[in-house]
Amino acid sequence: MPFQNMQAELRGAVPKVPFSFCATLVNRAWKEVRERNLWSFNLFESAWITPPLVNAGTVVTVQGLTTVTFDATALAALNAASTTYSLITQRQFRIGVGGIYNIIAFNSGTGVATLDRMYADPTVTGSVYQVYQLYYTPPMADFLTWMSVRNPQMFIDLDLDTTRAQIDAIDPQRSWYQFPSRVIPWGTDTRAGSGTAGYALFELWGQPIQLFTYQCYGLRRGVDLVAPTDALPIEVGEDTVMARAREMAYEWAEANKDIAPRSVGPDFKFLMGKARADFDKYLGRDRRNDKEKVNNFFSVRGSGIANRAVSYYNTLAGVAGPYGGQ
Repeated sequence: MPFQNMQAELRGAVPKVPFSFCATLVNRAWKEVRERNLWSFNLFESAWITPPLVNAGTVVTVQGLTTVTFDATALAALNAASTTYSLITQRQFRIGVGGIYNIIAFNSGTGVATLDRMYADPTVTGSVYQVYQLYYTPPMADFLTWMSVRNPQMFIDLDLDTTRAQIDAIDPQRSWYQFPSRVIPWGTDTRAGSGTAGYALFELWGQPIQLFTYQCYGLRRGVDLVAPTDALPIEVGEDTVMARAREMAYEWAEANKDIAPRSVGPDFKFLMGKARADFDKYLGRDRRNDKEKVNNFFSVRGSGIANRAVSYYNTLAGVAGPYGGQ
Protein backbone atom coordinates (compact mmCIF):
# COMPACT_ATOMS: atom_id res chain seq x y z
CA MET A 1 0.00 0.00 0.00
CA PRO A 2 1.49 3.39 -0.98
CA PHE A 3 2.18 5.99 1.69
CA GLN A 4 -0.56 8.27 0.37
CA ASN A 5 -3.14 5.47 0.72
CA MET A 6 -2.08 4.85 4.31
CA GLN A 7 -2.61 8.54 5.09
CA ALA A 8 -6.06 8.47 3.45
CA GLU A 9 -7.07 5.34 5.39
CA LEU A 10 -6.03 6.91 8.67
CA ARG A 11 -7.96 10.08 7.85
CA GLY A 12 -11.00 7.90 7.19
CA ALA A 13 -10.69 6.26 10.60
CA VAL A 14 -10.60 9.64 12.38
CA PRO A 15 -12.16 12.22 10.02
CA LYS A 16 -11.22 15.29 12.04
CA VAL A 17 -7.51 14.54 12.26
CA PRO A 18 -5.56 16.91 9.95
CA PHE A 19 -4.44 15.13 6.78
CA SER A 20 -0.87 16.45 7.14
CA PHE A 21 -0.76 15.03 10.66
CA CYS A 22 -1.70 11.60 9.28
CA ALA A 23 1.71 11.38 7.60
CA THR A 24 3.40 12.14 10.92
CA LEU A 25 1.38 9.46 12.73
CA VAL A 26 2.07 6.82 10.09
CA ASN A 27 5.80 7.47 10.27
CA ARG A 28 5.78 7.45 14.06
CA ALA A 29 4.10 4.05 13.94
CA TRP A 30 6.52 2.83 11.29
CA LYS A 31 9.50 3.95 13.38
CA GLU A 32 8.16 2.09 16.41
CA VAL A 33 7.79 -1.08 14.34
CA ARG A 34 11.39 -0.77 13.12
CA GLU A 35 12.66 -0.39 16.67
CA ARG A 36 10.64 -3.29 18.10
CA ASN A 37 12.54 -6.07 16.34
CA LEU A 38 15.74 -7.10 14.56
CA TRP A 39 14.39 -7.08 11.01
CA SER A 40 16.03 -8.69 8.02
CA PHE A 41 15.51 -5.57 5.89
CA ASN A 42 17.66 -3.55 8.31
CA LEU A 43 20.60 -5.96 8.11
CA PHE A 44 23.12 -5.03 5.43
CA GLU A 45 26.38 -6.16 3.89
CA SER A 46 28.93 -3.75 2.45
CA ALA A 47 32.68 -3.42 1.92
CA TRP A 48 35.61 -1.14 2.53
CA ILE A 49 38.74 -1.08 0.37
CA THR A 50 41.90 0.42 1.83
CA PRO A 51 44.06 1.87 -0.97
CA PRO A 52 47.86 1.51 -0.89
CA LEU A 53 49.99 4.23 0.64
CA VAL A 54 51.08 7.04 -1.71
CA ASN A 55 54.47 8.55 -0.79
CA ALA A 56 56.32 9.02 -4.07
CA GLY A 57 57.91 12.42 -4.64
CA THR A 58 57.91 15.30 -2.17
CA VAL A 59 55.68 18.05 -0.83
CA VAL A 60 56.01 21.71 0.20
CA THR A 61 54.08 22.94 3.23
CA VAL A 62 53.79 26.33 4.95
CA GLN A 63 52.76 26.50 8.57
CA GLY A 64 49.46 28.36 8.89
CA LEU A 65 48.23 27.79 5.31
CA THR A 66 45.42 25.41 4.37
CA THR A 67 47.14 24.20 1.20
CA VAL A 68 50.14 22.00 0.44
CA THR A 69 51.88 21.58 -2.92
CA PHE A 70 53.12 18.26 -4.30
CA ASP A 71 55.97 18.03 -6.81
CA ALA A 72 55.60 16.51 -10.29
CA THR A 73 56.48 12.98 -9.15
CA ALA A 74 53.99 13.10 -6.29
CA LEU A 75 51.34 14.63 -8.55
CA ALA A 76 51.66 11.77 -11.03
CA ALA A 77 51.47 9.21 -8.23
CA LEU A 78 48.39 10.80 -6.70
CA ASN A 79 46.58 11.08 -10.03
CA ALA A 80 47.30 7.42 -10.73
CA ALA A 81 46.17 6.39 -7.24
CA SER A 82 42.72 7.99 -7.36
CA THR A 83 40.05 5.30 -7.75
CA THR A 84 36.27 5.05 -7.79
CA TYR A 85 36.30 3.49 -4.33
CA SER A 86 38.78 5.98 -2.84
CA LEU A 87 39.12 9.48 -4.25
CA ILE A 88 42.09 11.59 -3.20
CA THR A 89 39.58 13.90 -1.49
CA GLN A 90 38.57 10.99 0.75
CA ARG A 91 42.11 10.47 1.97
CA GLN A 92 44.35 11.94 4.64
CA PHE A 93 47.73 13.67 4.52
CA ARG A 94 50.52 13.72 7.06
CA ILE A 95 54.29 14.11 7.39
CA GLY A 96 56.07 11.73 9.74
CA VAL A 97 54.12 11.46 12.98
CA GLY A 98 52.68 14.94 12.61
CA GLY A 99 49.02 15.87 12.41
CA ILE A 100 46.62 13.93 10.22
CA TYR A 101 44.75 16.26 7.84
CA ASN A 102 41.77 15.56 5.58
CA ILE A 103 42.28 16.42 1.92
CA ILE A 104 39.06 18.20 0.92
CA ALA A 105 40.15 19.44 -2.52
CA PHE A 106 42.88 18.44 -4.96
CA ASN A 107 43.97 20.12 -8.18
CA SER A 108 45.11 17.31 -10.44
CA GLY A 109 46.89 19.78 -12.72
CA THR A 110 48.88 21.90 -10.28
CA GLY A 111 49.36 19.42 -7.45
CA VAL A 112 47.87 21.77 -4.85
CA ALA A 113 45.78 20.07 -2.15
CA THR A 114 43.45 21.89 0.22
CA LEU A 115 43.30 20.60 3.79
CA ASP A 116 40.35 20.69 6.17
CA ARG A 117 42.19 23.07 8.50
CA MET A 118 45.38 25.11 8.54
CA TYR A 119 48.62 23.16 8.45
CA ALA A 120 49.93 23.51 12.02
CA ASP A 121 53.14 21.50 11.75
CA PRO A 122 56.51 23.11 10.85
CA THR A 123 57.10 24.46 7.35
CA VAL A 124 58.97 22.00 5.11
CA THR A 125 60.29 22.14 1.56
CA GLY A 126 60.79 18.99 -0.46
CA SER A 127 59.71 16.66 2.38
CA VAL A 128 58.57 13.07 2.17
CA TYR A 129 54.89 12.62 3.01
CA GLN A 130 52.10 10.07 3.34
CA VAL A 131 48.68 10.04 1.71
CA TYR A 132 46.36 7.19 2.66
CA GLN A 133 42.76 6.68 3.72
CA LEU A 134 42.29 6.38 7.46
CA TYR A 135 38.58 7.26 7.88
CA TYR A 136 35.62 5.35 6.46
CA THR A 137 31.84 5.70 6.49
CA PRO A 138 29.02 3.16 6.33
CA PRO A 139 27.05 3.07 3.06
CA MET A 140 23.96 4.84 4.41
CA ALA A 141 23.04 7.78 6.64
CA ASP A 142 20.70 5.73 8.86
CA PHE A 143 23.51 3.40 9.99
CA LEU A 144 23.05 2.05 13.54
CA THR A 145 25.94 -0.29 14.39
CA TRP A 146 28.51 -2.72 13.02
CA MET A 147 28.16 -6.40 13.79
CA SER A 148 31.30 -7.60 12.04
CA VAL A 149 34.14 -6.14 9.98
CA ARG A 150 36.48 -8.74 8.52
CA ASN A 151 39.71 -8.89 6.58
CA PRO A 152 39.25 -12.24 4.80
CA GLN A 153 42.74 -12.14 3.26
CA MET A 154 44.41 -11.99 6.67
CA PHE A 155 41.76 -14.05 8.50
CA ILE A 156 41.12 -11.23 10.97
CA ASP A 157 37.85 -10.12 12.53
CA LEU A 158 38.43 -6.51 13.54
CA ASP A 159 37.68 -5.45 17.10
CA LEU A 160 34.61 -3.20 17.31
CA ASP A 161 34.61 -2.38 21.03
CA THR A 162 37.73 -0.24 21.47
CA THR A 163 37.07 3.44 22.13
CA ARG A 164 38.95 6.41 20.72
CA ALA A 165 40.21 7.24 24.24
CA GLN A 166 41.75 3.77 24.56
CA ILE A 167 43.54 4.09 21.22
CA ASP A 168 44.74 7.58 22.14
CA ALA A 169 46.34 6.04 25.24
CA ILE A 170 47.90 3.14 23.30
CA ASP A 171 49.01 5.00 20.18
CA PRO A 172 48.49 8.78 20.50
CA GLN A 173 50.68 9.57 17.48
CA ARG A 174 49.02 6.93 15.31
CA SER A 175 52.43 5.41 14.63
CA TRP A 176 51.29 1.79 14.38
CA TYR A 177 51.62 1.05 10.66
CA GLN A 178 50.40 -2.53 10.59
CA PHE A 179 47.32 -3.93 8.90
CA PRO A 180 44.25 -2.62 10.78
CA SER A 181 42.88 -4.69 13.64
CA ARG A 182 40.29 -2.32 15.14
CA VAL A 183 37.39 -0.13 14.02
CA ILE A 184 37.18 3.04 16.12
CA PRO A 185 34.13 5.36 16.22
CA TRP A 186 35.36 8.81 15.15
CA GLY A 187 32.22 10.92 15.09
CA THR A 188 30.29 12.43 12.18
CA ASP A 189 31.60 13.24 8.73
CA THR A 190 31.85 17.03 8.63
CA ARG A 191 34.39 17.27 5.82
CA ALA A 192 33.54 20.17 3.51
CA GLY A 193 32.05 18.99 0.23
CA SER A 194 31.93 15.36 1.33
CA GLY A 195 29.38 13.15 -0.41
CA THR A 196 28.79 11.42 2.93
CA ALA A 197 28.34 14.55 5.07
CA GLY A 198 26.38 13.68 8.21
CA TYR A 199 27.26 9.98 8.05
CA ALA A 200 28.96 8.19 10.94
CA LEU A 201 32.76 8.17 10.56
CA PHE A 202 35.16 5.42 11.66
CA GLU A 203 38.92 5.15 11.96
CA LEU A 204 40.83 2.00 11.08
CA TRP A 205 43.70 1.23 13.47
CA GLY A 206 46.61 0.51 12.83
CA GLN A 207 47.22 2.77 9.91
CA PRO A 208 45.77 1.23 6.71
CA ILE A 209 48.53 1.57 4.13
CA GLN A 210 48.06 -1.67 2.19
CA LEU A 211 45.43 -2.77 -0.32
CA PHE A 212 42.85 -4.89 1.48
CA THR A 213 39.12 -5.50 1.10
CA TYR A 214 37.00 -5.66 4.24
CA GLN A 215 33.65 -7.42 4.52
CA CYS A 216 31.32 -5.27 6.63
CA TYR A 217 28.09 -6.48 8.18
CA GLY A 218 25.87 -4.07 10.05
CA LEU A 219 22.48 -2.88 11.16
CA ARG A 220 20.68 0.23 9.98
CA ARG A 221 17.86 2.21 11.59
CA GLY A 222 15.58 2.30 8.58
CA VAL A 223 14.08 5.38 6.98
CA ASP A 224 10.70 7.08 7.09
CA LEU A 225 8.19 7.07 4.27
CA VAL A 226 8.49 10.27 2.27
CA ALA A 227 7.22 10.08 -1.31
CA PRO A 228 3.49 9.40 -1.87
CA THR A 229 4.37 6.11 -3.59
CA ASP A 230 6.75 4.87 -0.85
CA ALA A 231 5.75 1.48 0.54
CA LEU A 232 6.70 -0.70 3.50
CA PRO A 233 9.08 -3.67 3.15
CA ILE A 234 7.28 -6.89 2.32
CA GLU A 235 8.20 -8.30 5.73
CA VAL A 236 5.89 -5.82 7.52
CA GLY A 237 2.18 -5.69 6.83
CA GLU A 238 0.38 -2.39 6.38
CA ASP A 239 -2.15 -3.58 8.98
CA THR A 240 0.64 -3.62 11.59
CA VAL A 241 1.66 -0.01 11.03
CA MET A 242 -1.90 1.17 10.53
CA ALA A 243 -3.04 -0.40 13.82
CA ARG A 244 -0.44 1.58 15.76
CA ALA A 245 -1.15 4.74 13.74
CA ARG A 246 -4.87 4.41 14.50
CA GLU A 247 -4.13 4.06 18.20
CA MET A 248 -2.21 7.33 18.12
CA ALA A 249 -4.94 9.00 16.03
CA TYR A 250 -7.60 7.88 18.52
CA GLU A 251 -5.47 9.32 21.34
CA TRP A 252 -5.37 12.63 19.47
CA ALA A 253 -9.14 12.48 18.95
CA GLU A 254 -9.76 11.72 22.63
CA ALA A 255 -7.68 14.72 23.64
CA ASN A 256 -9.45 17.01 21.15
CA LYS A 257 -13.05 15.80 21.21
CA ASP A 258 -15.89 18.20 21.92
CA ILE A 259 -17.40 18.39 25.39
CA ALA A 260 -20.55 16.25 24.99
CA PRO A 261 -22.20 13.19 26.53
CA ARG A 262 -20.27 10.00 25.83
CA SER A 263 -23.16 8.56 23.84
CA VAL A 264 -22.91 11.31 21.23
CA GLY A 265 -19.64 10.13 19.63
CA PRO A 266 -17.36 7.11 19.56
CA ASP A 267 -15.48 5.94 22.64
CA PHE A 268 -11.95 6.66 21.53
CA LYS A 269 -10.41 5.05 24.62
CA PHE A 270 -12.11 1.78 23.72
CA LEU A 271 -10.90 2.12 20.14
CA MET A 272 -7.36 2.78 21.38
CA GLY A 273 -7.40 -0.50 23.30
CA LYS A 274 -8.68 -2.42 20.27
CA ALA A 275 -6.03 -0.87 18.02
CA ARG A 276 -3.27 -1.72 20.54
CA ALA A 277 -4.44 -5.35 20.68
CA ASP A 278 -4.41 -5.52 16.87
CA PHE A 279 -0.94 -3.98 16.75
CA ASP A 280 0.51 -6.50 19.20
CA LYS A 281 -1.09 -9.39 17.27
CA TYR A 282 0.08 -8.25 13.85
CA LEU A 283 3.58 -7.34 15.08
CA GLY A 284 4.02 -10.82 16.57
CA ARG A 285 2.96 -12.34 13.26
CA ASP A 286 5.44 -10.25 11.27
CA ARG A 287 8.29 -11.00 13.69
CA ARG A 288 7.67 -14.74 13.42
CA ASN A 289 7.54 -14.58 9.63
CA ASP A 290 10.80 -12.62 9.42
CA LYS A 291 12.74 -14.75 11.90
CA GLU A 292 13.96 -17.25 9.30
CA LYS A 293 15.42 -14.49 7.11
CA VAL A 294 17.29 -13.05 10.08
CA ASN A 295 18.60 -16.47 11.08
CA ASN A 296 19.77 -17.12 7.51
CA PHE A 297 21.69 -13.83 7.47
CA PHE A 298 23.71 -14.86 10.51
CA SER A 299 24.10 -18.54 9.64
CA VAL A 300 25.59 -17.70 6.24
CA ARG A 301 28.01 -15.11 7.63
CA GLY A 302 28.84 -16.67 10.99
CA SER A 303 30.18 -14.90 14.05
CA GLY A 304 33.29 -12.74 14.19
CA ILE A 305 33.58 -12.65 17.96
CA ALA A 306 35.62 -15.80 18.65
CA ASN A 307 38.83 -14.70 16.96
CA ARG A 308 38.98 -11.53 19.06
CA ALA A 309 38.65 -13.32 22.39
CA VAL A 310 42.21 -14.68 22.62
CA SER A 311 45.52 -14.43 20.84
CA TYR A 312 45.99 -16.81 17.91
CA TYR A 313 48.23 -17.76 15.02
CA ASN A 314 46.89 -18.45 11.55
CA THR A 315 49.21 -20.74 9.60
CA LEU A 316 47.57 -20.02 6.24
CA ALA A 317 48.11 -16.29 6.46
CA GLY A 318 51.18 -16.42 8.69
CA VAL A 319 49.45 -14.01 11.04
CA ALA A 320 49.92 -13.90 14.79
CA GLY A 321 47.10 -12.39 16.80
CA PRO A 322 48.25 -10.44 19.81
CA TYR A 323 45.45 -8.03 18.96
CA GLY A 324 42.95 -9.63 21.32
CA GLY A 325 44.87 -8.46 24.36
CA GLN A 326 46.71 -5.45 23.04
